[in-house]
Amino acid sequence: MPPVELYADDSPNLDGSIYRGSRVAARQVMIPVYLHGVDRRSLRELKRRLIRAVNPKNGPCLIRITEGDSQTRTLTVFYKDGLQGDEGVDSAGFRWTRYGLQFTAYDPWWYGPDLQVAEWSFSGGKPLLTTGKGLFPLSLSQGVLSNSSVPIVNPGDVEAWPVWQLKGPVRGFQLTGPDGGSFGISAGATGTPDAVPAGRVLTIDTRPGVKSIRDDQGVNLWPRLDGSPALWPVPAGNSKASVNLAAGGPAASLRLTFRPRYESY
Repeated sequence: MPPVELYADDSPNLDGSIYRGSRVAARQVMIPVYLHGVDRRSLRELKRRLIRAVNPKNGPCLIRITEGDSQTRTLTVFYKDGLQGDEGVDSAGFRWTRYGLQFTAYDPWWYGPDLQVAEWSFSGGKPLLTTGKGLFPLSLSQGVLSNSSVPIVNPGDVEAWPVWQLKGPVRGFQLTGPDGGSFGISAGATGTPDAVPAGRVLTIDTRPGVKSIRDDQGVNLWPRLDGSPALWPVPAGNSKASVNLAAGGPAASLRLTFRPRYESY
C-alpha cells in the first residue's frame, strides 16, 4: 500500500488530536538488481545500458508485475538513487555487481492493462409504434439517452478519472457524477453553434494534470463550459451517472474510457 499522510487539528482543551483528512503520498520503491558479465568489458557495457535506461531525463520507467494467473499491473516510476557504484567486496567483483535501485512513483497507484470502455450511439429514430402489424401487442422504440441513470462499473480499488468523447452533431450536454458534480455545455437557442458540430469529436480529459476539453482540431472549448464545472471521477465499484445529451442527428455518440487504479499489484 502507498504511504498515507494524515491531517489533524490540535486543541488546547482536549486530549489528543481531531482527525481531519488524509491523502496518499508518492510511493518509494526499491528493486535489487544483480549484473553479471562474461568479462569486465561486458559488465561495464551492462552498467552503461542500465544507467541510460533509468535516467529520468530519458523519461519514466515502468515496473511491471505479472502474477501466476497472468494478471499484470504496472507502476510508473522515476529513478532516484542507488547507482552510484559501490565497489566494496560484498557489492561488486571483476565480472559482477549489484545495486539497490530506488525509484519514486509520483502517481502511487498500480494500473491494469485493460481499459474500461462504454459507448452510446443514437439511431436515426423509429416510429413510436410498430407499423405493418396490429395495434397489439404494443412495441415501443428505444428512447434517447437523456436524464438517465447510466450504470458505470469501476473494478479498481480507488476512483478513476475518465476520458469522454462526444461525436457530433451534439447541440448540448450535461454529465453529472454520483457525487452530484457536473459539467457540460448548454444547448443554445436556434441558430447558435452546436456544442459539437457534425463530423467533429470533442474529448473531455478529466485526469489530474491534464484537465482539458478540446475537439479533434485542437480548439479549446473550456471557455464554453457552463459555470462552476466539476470534472468528476468514477468511484470504485458500481455507481450511476446522469447523462443529459441533446443529439442533433443520428451520427451523434458518447464514449466513456478510463483505466482502473489499484492499491497493490
